[in-house]
Amino acid sequence: MAYHPLLLQAKPVFVSELKSKPLLGLKRWQSEYQYPDEGQLRAECEQYMADFNSREKLKMQHDKEMAENPDEDGWIMVTRSSKVCATAEQAEERKRQYDEKLEKKKKEILHLYSFQDREKRKQSLVELKRKFQEDKDKISKMKAARVFRPL
Repeated sequence: MAYHPLLLQAKPVFVSELKSKPLLGLKRWQSEYQYPDEGQLRAECEQYMADFNSREKLKMQHDKEMAENPDEDGWIMVTRSSKVCATAEQAEERKRQYDEKLEKKKKEILHLYSFQDREKRKQSLVELKRKFQEDKDKISKMKAARVFRPL
């Protein structure tokens, strides 16, 4: 940013007295704030993202090694892993596995008719009632033996 030397003084300056006119308005703003050209900006962004991706890859490898290998005392570091895929290939692999699972599930026809679903629900209710009755009997026996300790 280049100010005219007379503009830096405390006393008032008249533009008519100056030998060269200072930049004012839009021309001054354009001289102070220049944007890089698109090619240079794109190259800087791509370089930054490449550096970032390589750092993240190294970090993931280090975390994976720390999770797999015990340290000198024999301790294994517990790390949090997320379901988020690190690479597009892993995402495609997960999607393919999920699709295969859905196709396999569609091929299995458990109940062809609706009455089979109703019978299955009735059987599960009967089973739940039987287990509940067994638990009640078990609790009453424990109470009778005075060993009952509620949680």
